[in-house]
Amino acid sequence: MTILANQTLLRRENVESAELDGEWLLLNIETHGITKVNELGGYIWSILPEYPTVAQLAEKIHTEYGVEMEVVSADVQAFVKMLLEAGLLRNE
Repeated sequence: MTILANQTLLRRENVESAELDGEWLLLNIETHGITKVNELGGYIWSILPEYPTVAQLAEKIHTEYGVEMEVVSADVQAFVKMLLEAGLLRNE
């Protein structure tokens, strides 16, 4: 699955999220599937509405954490792919 850098990503409405001790739980209400993500994954999940593309997410994380852009882009791409495969996001 290829996700274009400027493709809009939307969180699905059927997903609830909660932070517990620095980790996040994402619950797909329809499938009852739970996805556990670390603090950075939770941060990405929380800023998705404001930064709805891989390019925007990568730029924000690069600015916040100072990690090399190539590394950030690859990591964000992989994380978004996992969220799409888990049915937590949809792309347009």
